[in-house]
Amino acid sequence: MLDVEQSTRTTGSSERPTRYRSGGRSERVRHDVAEAVLALMREGRVGFSVAEVAERAGVHRTTVYRWWPTPADLVREALTIHTARLVVPDTGKWEDDIRALAFQLADFFSDPVEMAMNVTMAGGTQPDVDMVVIEHWMPVFREFARVVERAALRGEVRPDTDATVVLQLLVSPLLMHTVLLRSEPGQGLVRDLADAVSRAFSSGKTSVGRA
Repeated sequence: MLDVEQSTRTTGSSERPTRYRSGGRSERVRHDVAEAVLALMREGRVGFSVAEVAERAGVHRTTVYRWWPTPADLVREALTIHTARLVVPDTGKWEDDIRALAFQLADFFSDPVEMAMNVTMAGGTQPDVDMVVIEHWMPVFREFARVVERAALRGEVRPDTDATVVLQLLVSPLLMHTVLLRSEPGQGLVRDLADAVSRAFSSGKTSVGRA
């Protein structure tokens, strides 16, 4: 692995090179800043300032302003940690994959950080942050689409099954509970939702599963 990784951070219309020493102080600073952002959001404080994050992270203010000049930049950094725990289920069976994904998403959307972000997005008060969240989630949902793609290869779902529709049907009721009703979906509801979605697209063919 290279000692120095270089990427490009885009802020507004400008681009600046970002250099991080892998495993060094820069990596620790990134982690501390991301955790500080998540801690503030866990408290429901999505409208934080860069200065607040610097103080919470114990990082000099000029360092934070240099690499994360806006709250949207800070949210982008925090999301890399926040969504890292999400994994694509791969049980070998369509029904079990959908159920595992449903329970995982129900737990994730009930997280105080995720609830704060989703409530803010629903209100439309911070469009810059909204765009960052959407950009981050697009590749995550493309990964989740693999559940449908694998089921299609096994012949477990109808040939015309659209992965985007499957995910929207799974996610929307869960977000309704956490964002609109401000409550955690019960296990029975999540199980029934997953079973309804899996049945709706099932081809009727069952998988023998894994040995």
